[in-house]
This record gives sequence, structure tokens and C-alpha cells, in this order.
Amino acid sequence: MGPYGSVVELIGNTPLVRLRRIPPPGAQIYVKLEYMNPTGSHKDRIALYMVREAERRGLLRPGGVVVEASSGNTAISVAWLASQLGYKAVIVVEEGASPAKVSVIKALGAEVVFAPRVPFDHPEHPVRVAERLAEERGGVFLNQFENEANARAHCETTAAELYSQLGGWPDVFVMGIGTAGTIAGVSKFFKERGAKTRIVGVVPRGSPIATGRPTLGEAIEGLATSTVSPIYERYSGLIDALVEVDYRRAYETMLRLAKEEGVLGGLSTGANVAAALEVAGESGSGVAATLAPDSMFRYTHLLGGLA
Repeated sequence: MGPYGSVVELIGNTPLVRLRRIPPPGAQIYVKLEYMNPTGSHKDRIALYMVREAERRGLLRPGGVVVEASSGNTAISVAWLASQLGYKAVIVVEEGASPAKVSVIKALGAEVVFAPRVPFDHPEHPVRVAERLAEERGGVFLNQFENEANARAHCETTAAELYSQLGGWPDVFVMGIGTAGTIAGVSKFFKERGAKTRIVGVVPRGSPIATGRPTLGEAIEGLATSTVSPIYERYSGLIDALVEVDYRRAYETMLRLAKEEGVLGGLSTGANVAAALEVAGESGSGVAATLAPDSMFRYTHLLGGLA
């Protein structure tokens, strides 16, 4: 338990808790509290892996520039890690991202550039803007949507921790799809070791992943509302089913988790658990595992209620 030589060493090894009040009878739902990572989200894991990979490949040198496109959590993780490792961070944030997240990104010393919420193939999509900025600034575009280190982080850490904490394989793993790094990494770890775990992806209602068209899904921050990432395209064959969750259900489940279970997860946590409850209700039994990717404290601006 320490003392630790650096706060960076605190990434990972987050607790896993069983929900006691809201699951249907006979179902066991476990939530891994990723908001216990240093910056408050599971993106600390991938930020570390992506930066270390860039260093290993000789793309990132002391004092260098890292560029990332993110709706908030990865942005905070990259900005924080850059401040700890001596790099300059430039973050491209989608318009409409949590104001609290943007304030934290700036406080960590990163430069923030806003881009519109448009389909992935649009020239002003955050990823396209980040690509241009990296070239202009002589920096490294980490590109969480395509970087294999994203999936590897969750394969080598998150999945291994889940297996150890549960003492075996869950019957179902439920996870929201944003970059798809988490579900890809966990699925890869499970499937390569012969697990019979059913992998269920969670997307916002109307997401292009669900419709198969360049649509704009409901705005559940952290999930794929407008983007089908290359990581998802590479690993979609490992995903057994998709569940669409609308904003209202994600929001209401987030509040239920806080009030009834004491789990202070954010909006994507609400979406994950809503889908886990749906799946558990279908099966009526078994062990389901999911993540609380971040904290509801990043969404206080939403807590005034639904119209």
C-alpha cells in the first residue's frame, strides 16, 4: 500500500464491488470502480500505455508535444500524465463536453482546442483536427481511437484484474463502446484464454455502431455518439451483442446507483449498468461484470434533472 515513488504508480488495481439492491433476484452484478484511478477515470490506464509506447518507438522525446482528441476523460488523463512526465499536451475537445472537464484540462497546463460534433469522416471532426495539429506542432498524435496500446492496456491490466478479483470468468461482461479500447482489450484477454464469457457492448440510442449509418446518437458522453473507431472495427467480431441505451435511462440509472448502491459513477456508468440490468433480467442468473469508467462529479452540470 505504499509509500509510492510517484502518483503515476497508483494507476490500476481499482476495487470491484457487488451491487446489492438494484439487480433482479438471482443476478450478480459487479462494478469495477475505475473512478478510483488518480485522475478519476479508466483513461489513466490507456494514457500511460500510449505515452510509453510512443516513447518506446522513439516518437516522443523529453519536452515533446502530445496531441489527443477526447471528449474529456482521456484529455484529463493525457494532460495530467504529460504534466508529470515533462511533456506539453494539446487536447482537441468536442463542443458540448463537460465544462468541469475542460476546466481541469486547462488547469493541468494543456492547450484546449474545440472542434464541432460532426460525423467521423467530416474534416472538422476532432480526430481530423488533432491530426493536423500534431503535424503543425511537430507532436505525437496518440489517437486513442486507433492506437493498439489502448486495447493492450485493458487486456494486460483491467481484464487481468477482473479475473483475479472474481476468482474466475464472469458469465457476461458489459461495457460501453467509445473508442472500444476497453471492450476490445477485455474481450481479447477472455477469448484468448477460452472463457465462455458473453461480451455485450453498450452504445447510445442512434449510434452509428447500432444503425450502420453515419448517424448522430444520443449524447451520452464517453460513448460513441458519432464515431465508429478503427479499434471497434478490428475487434467487433469479439463482441457477442449490442444494447442501445437512451440518455434518460443512463441518467436515471446513474442516480439510482448513487442513491441505492453508493456507487458514484457518471453517465456512462449509468448506461453500462442499465444494460447489465437488461441482460441480467433476460438470463435471470449468473455473474455480470462492468465498469464505472468515471465519477458523477464530472457531470454536476447535468444533475438538475431531466426535462
